[in-house]
Amino acid sequence: MAVRDAQSGKLNEELTRQVSIIEKCTIQTEKYGRLILASPPKTRYPYLYPRDTSSAVQLFRRLATSGRKYDVADQVFDLTASTAHFIKDVMSPEGEWGQRYGLDGVNNSIYKQEDNVAHGIAILCNYLLAAHELGKEIDDLEQFLQCINLAITFAMERLFTRELNLFMSTTSVHESEMERGYTCWVNYSFLHAFMLAAEVAKALDPKGIIPTTKYDCFGKDFAYSVGELFIAGDRYVRRIDPSGGLDMRPDFTLLSPYYYGYLHRDKLDASVEFLEKQLWDPELGMIMRYLPFYLDFSTHVHAGNGPWCQYTAILAQYHYWKGDVEHGDMILGLIDKYKNENGEIPEHVSTPKRFEEFMNREWDTGLDFDKEFYKPMLLDGIEFGKILEEANNMSDSYWDTASKRVFKEKSSEGGYIHFAVPLMWSHVEYSRALLVKSGDWWPATDAE
Repeated sequence: MAVRDAQSGKLNEELTRQVSIIEKCTIQTEKYGRLILASPPKTRYPYLYPRDTSSAVQLFRRLATSGRKYDVADQVFDLTASTAHFIKDVMSPEGEWGQRYGLDGVNNSIYKQEDNVAHGIAILCNYLLAAHELGKEIDDLEQFLQCINLAITFAMERLFTRELNLFMSTTSVHESEMERGYTCWVNYSFLHAFMLAAEVAKALDPKGIIPTTKYDCFGKDFAYSVGELFIAGDRYVRRIDPSGGLDMRPDFTLLSPYYYGYLHRDKLDASVEFLEKQLWDPELGMIMRYLPFYLDFSTHVHAGNGPWCQYTAILAQYHYWKGDVEHGDMILGLIDKYKNENGEIPEHVSTPKRFEEFMNREWDTGLDFDKEFYKPMLLDGIEFGKILEEANNMSDSYWDTASKRVFKEKSSEGGYIHFAVPLMWSHVEYSRALLVKSGDWWPATDAE
């Protein structure tokens, strides 16, 4: 019992430390309270991104409803509530959310990014379910329910391809041309959102504002297609391209079924073995998000290719879920290696040599600009001034990255560089990995 108490105390202490860093990536507002940003104010990503925020809110719901096991329970619930009210208010009249928002609620999106509708639904649902579990009063409950219903209707009518029973995307998690078509990430994110909406309807919607009977047939057909069409042989595939070809390339998004709670164990084991072997960075350790063939117009390397910490932490979660604690600890240990002196985790790491190659062959030549602002990926009618502002932000962040070279190991030639540190999402997934390791995550039922 004493050992268990010591372990619980250590976990509580570490989660408190992680949330304190996440709070650096928040900002106080007069209307909503504290809002969650992707990185600290006045850094690379001083916006609220529904994608990153949804991951945070999912973690916060678990911490908040833990029976006061964790000292941060009230703190993270308050963050969840303020963020959910903001997300409710910035939804478009049609029922859509964009890529990112400023604190004034202005949509600062650049890309067409369809999965944000799923992430917006998930944020609202996780807040409502957390409040319900805690017995807290919910201001504007009917407005929340109406927003969820409107977003589901928008998704079904505007984003869903009925012939395939799948959601299409232009960009999503990678914000690049390689997302165009029907991706594993986007479709599992919608499957997860609809599952949460069904929970909300059952627990909080006696008036039937979210008419589940309307979605039942749709949901069954969709779940079947997602569960079958993204499997080839013994593993998942990352995308079905617009013409129906299977994109078999390795990608961290092969973890999407696990991440969103759909656990076909044998298919996941084969998928993870494939992506871990293919994407492991032999010099720096951890996993890249995809293979960096820079001459492929659909891939971006961003300040020099290297492993990404939030995706590596999700990989650690998977190994902990399987019960392979040694493997999970090894992976989190590598993330620890790249924390800065304040314990902050970056988005990704690279080497000075890779950074210089990127600057010489992609940034200076304009190739990176062309990839980043490829017109078919951009929102219709976007002003060039917004593109120019983003390009200037990119330039500033690249040169800032170059000036902060880190030397820690003599064996790493020239040291390494951080990009976007701290990144809120990296700390969220690191925290979630600790919870999975401890067994204190929502139990999941195998889908088979």
